[in-house]
Amino acid sequence: MKTNFRYLFPPLAMFCSCILGAAEPAVEEEVTEGIPDYLGSLVEEEEGPEVPALFRDDALLDESHSNRELGVNVYTSPSISKIFSQLEELPAIPEEYVLRNRPARLSTSSGKVALEMGFLLADGFIAVCSSHMNDVKPIALELSRYGRALGVGERMEVHSAALLEQAEKGNRREFKRIINDTQSDVNAELTALGDPDLSHLIALGGWVRAYEASAAALCDEFDAEKAAIIFYPDAPDYFSSIVRGVDPSNARNLEIERMCALLDELATQMALEEGEVPTPEKVATLRQTAGKLAALIVGEDYAH
Repeated sequence: MKTNFRYLFPPLAMFCSCILGAAEPAVEEEVTEGIPDYLGSLVEEEEGPEVPALFRDDALLDESHSNRELGVNVYTSPSISKIFSQLEELPAIPEEYVLRNRPARLSTSSGKVALEMGFLLADGFIAVCSSHMNDVKPIALELSRYGRALGVGERMEVHSAALLEQAEKGNRREFKRIINDTQSDVNAELTALGDPDLSHLIALGGWVRAYEASAAALCDEFDAEKAAIIFYPDAPDYFSSIVRGVDPSNARNLEIERMCALLDELATQMALEEGEVPTPEKVATLRQTAGKLAALIVGEDYAH
């Protein structure tokens, strides 16, 4: 993910201003937020894709200094709880999609670990939505393990315990709130560690897992009106842009080209003409493609 240098390198902006200003002493550049126009266009390019409105928690988007330092803005903050919220509006998820096999060993790729953490967060939400409370404990333990692998173990220990407590109480609303807090804390820690890419990969993993479960629920009990929510090409378009911008150090073993090809395929399949409505056949196609993407992300032995 490209970083907005406006917040990270203000001296660079001032230096460029001085140098370019010296070359053209007679021209006064209009300055916005301390950056001349000729640098403003570069800032726009560095901000990256804007998070789709459906996945944006506008309550987190303010102009505070801390949020700017953490990169929390409309370009870098997909809310995983907003991603999961679509599951609450859909028919019941089929049993075979509630549980899945998980890798016995952690990957040596930080990017794949981040994607799997997103899957785990979705696993927990799906388990609670499907009243599989007994299955939340192993998920919570796994989250702690993955958190340690990413260097955010201390924060994950606290949140995993809280998620387990709320699952045992059957408190879905509080469970959802803690998932949101978990993402916020992990994002802050990863950004502080210089790895904001991993935050986006966590969101991508959560979205893929939730999306496939959503499509499966609609295949099992089709409802054209409810199905409209999964025909949202802005989502795979956004994640495709994110994946293409991942730093090479985090992209190891991610099979970027195949992943982007599947995301682009999903975007095409989601597009509806004006007046066109979802059909069971279109939903089945989306489920199939989402399944391929899920298998690519967490391994070919991926199963429900």
